[in-house]
Amino acid sequence: MFKAARQWLMAALWAVSSSAISQSIVVEHPLGTTTLPTQPSRVVVLGMDALDVMDYLRIEPIGVVKHPMPDYLTKYQAERYVSVGTLHEPDFETIYTLKPDLIIVSNRSTPAYDELSNIAPTVAFTVDARQFWPSTQKAWRMMGQLLQQQAEIERIIKVTDGRITAIQQRALAQNAQALMVMANGDNIATFGAGSRYDAIFNEFGFKEIVDNDETAAHGNLISYEFIAEANPDYLLVMDRDKAIGRESGSAKKGFSNALIKQTNAAKDGRITELNPQAWYLSAGGITATEIMINDITMALE
Repeated sequence: MFKAARQWLMAALWAVSSSAISQSIVVEHPLGTTTLPTQPSRVVVLGMDALDVMDYLRIEPIGVVKHPMPDYLTKYQAERYVSVGTLHEPDFETIYTLKPDLIIVSNRSTPAYDELSNIAPTVAFTVDARQFWPSTQKAWRMMGQLLQQQAEIERIIKVTDGRITAIQQRALAQNAQALMVMANGDNIATFGAGSRYDAIFNEFGFKEIVDNDETAAHGNLISYEFIAEANPDYLLVMDRDKAIGRESGSAKKGFSNALIKQTNAAKDGRITELNPQAWYLSAGGITATEIMINDITMALE
C-alpha cells in the first residue's frame, strides 16, 4: 500500500512538473535566454519602445516609466499604472513589491538587467540604431512570442516592410540628399549614416551630404553657417527639448533665419520637423515606426 501511495505521489509530482514546463516558454533576446510563463499578466516595462508595442497589441502592463513619455502613450500616466523609476534608473523596491512575472528592459535600462533578473524573469527589448529595421523586427518578434501575438506581429512586419521599401525606392530615384540635424538647447548637431539615426540613410534611402563621426552619440556639433554651406536638398530637423518634455523646444523657429532660407531645402519647401518623441524616445515601437515612416513620406512629398 505504501509503495502504491509513493508511486501515486511520484506520478502526481511528474504531472505538476510537466504542466509547469508546458506553461512556460524560453525566449532568446540580446542579453541572453529567459524562461517565463507563457501568458505573463503582471508585466513591468522600462522603455517607451516596448510599451509602445504592448499598447499597439492592447496588452496592459502593471508598471511603467512615466517621464518622459510620448504624447500617444499618456494614458499610462493614470494611477492604475505604477511608476517604476526612470528610463535609466529603475525603482527596484517598487518593482519587487509589484511581484511581476515579466520585466522588460530597453536600451537605456539594460545596465540593470542582472539585478532585475533577481526579481523576476527579465528580457531585453533593444534596437540597434545602426541596423534599425532588422533589429526592430527581431524585437517585435520577441514581443510576439512573449505575448502570444506572433501572427499579428508578422502581419505588421509585412506591411511595415512594404512601406519602408517604397520610401527607399522613391528616395533613391530622386537621389535625395539630406542633412539630419538635432537641436539641443542652443546647440545643433548633425547625424549621418552609421549614427543613431542611420535609418534615414540606410533604411529610407537618403544620401548623406556630409560625412559624420559615427561614434558620436550626440552627433557632430555644427552651426547655421555649416548648414548653409552644405546646402542640403532636404533638411530634417529634430528638437530634443520637445522629446524630453521641455517647454523650451523651439527648433522650428530657430531654423527660420536668413542662412537657412538660402538653402535648396528652404527654397523648395523641404524642411521637415521630425516627431521628436517617436525618433528619440520610442524608436523601435510599432506606432513610433509608423510615425517615423509618415515623417519621411511627408519629407519626400
